[in-house]
Amino acid sequence: MTTEPTAAGRNLRLFCVKTQISLVRNVRGAVFPGAMGERAAKAFGKRLQAAVEARVRVEDLTDDDDLAEMAEVYHGLSPRSERGPGYRLLKATAADGETTVWCEVMSANHLTFSVSGDFLDFEEKTALLRGFVDALAEPLEFVSSRELGYLTAQPTLVGTGMRIRTWMHLGGLAHFGYLRELCNAAEVKGTLVELEHPETTPPGSLVILFNRFSLGATTAEIARRFKAFLERVSEQETEARWRLLRDEPFVFLDLLTRAKAVLKAATMMSEAEALDLLSDLRLGLTTGAITARKVNPLDPHWFDDASDRVFYRVHGRALRRKHPLPHDVDDFQPWREEALRAVWMRPLAGFSLSRELIERADEQ
Repeated sequence: MTTEPTAAGRNLRLFCVKTQISLVRNVRGAVFPGAMGERAAKAFGKRLQAAVEARVRVEDLTDDDDLAEMAEVYHGLSPRSERGPGYRLLKATAADGETTVWCEVMSANHLTFSVSGDFLDFEEKTALLRGFVDALAEPLEFVSSRELGYLTAQPTLVGTGMRIRTWMHLGGLAHFGYLRELCNAAEVKGTLVELEHPETTPPGSLVILFNRFSLGATTAEIARRFKAFLERVSEQETEARWRLLRDEPFVFLDLLTRAKAVLKAATMMSEAEALDLLSDLRLGLTTGAITARKVNPLDPHWFDDASDRVFYRVHGRALRRKHPLPHDVDDFQPWREEALRAVWMRPLAGFSLSRELIERADEQ
């Protein structure tokens, strides 16, 4: 079972799915990308790419069709639908020789540099990214103000130009209807929560949090404060999960039993249903309410791989060869992908309910 809520600060790993840290920069003497015409944007994008390539070893992935579809899901990058005429996507490596730095040319700003992954060393990754970007400051002539700092196309990024975003699985808080309270607490602490409707749980209970301001603090301070708030959220999420197990075992048992039945029997599965089932499984696995062989409850790709933009490209083709579908289902893309997603999810039904949960439910 989970540790008691007092140890929740150490459980941040259980709830953080992935994080993206970005630094945006603009070049002196040029208007923002949104104010450029198509021809000028394309020409300027090529100039910026050449300037970066002259100083850093990069791989041009702009024309990688698979990555164009999956870049937002896996790495938090600009989706294909939002890429302007001058957009270029470059991949480089940071000074540690391991961390990938994504350089987006001509998105909302002239240059956006990002690192992403399931890391928790926010300050270290921020310093690594900043070192990479600062090395380009003089040759590329980033525009800045002595009073304000770096000037950006988005007012909230003026200052350090830093945006840090974390995707968190908050199934416990969502279960008890605390997402609005989360939004209120986040705003007080200079953080925003990306939710369409605070009263409605998003698919998979996945919630994105990001820093509200980039001005008035250093990048290290922003990273440190942001992580401190996430740790506070993790304390509340741990308490919520502990409360679900302790006070509502019958409800929890029903939730997991239904998940098992659907995973075993479903012949079609939408993205939203798959994400919700993965959320239920993660709740069960991280509380010890269920056990499963060959399943890593902290797999950072669980949720990403189930999404519409990723699933078929990563898993669908192989599944289609191994699991032939009825002709009419195979010919209609939406049905085909939902049927294959159900096949892909089915092995996750092989979990066992803990005796403790069953006994708690029987005694309630």
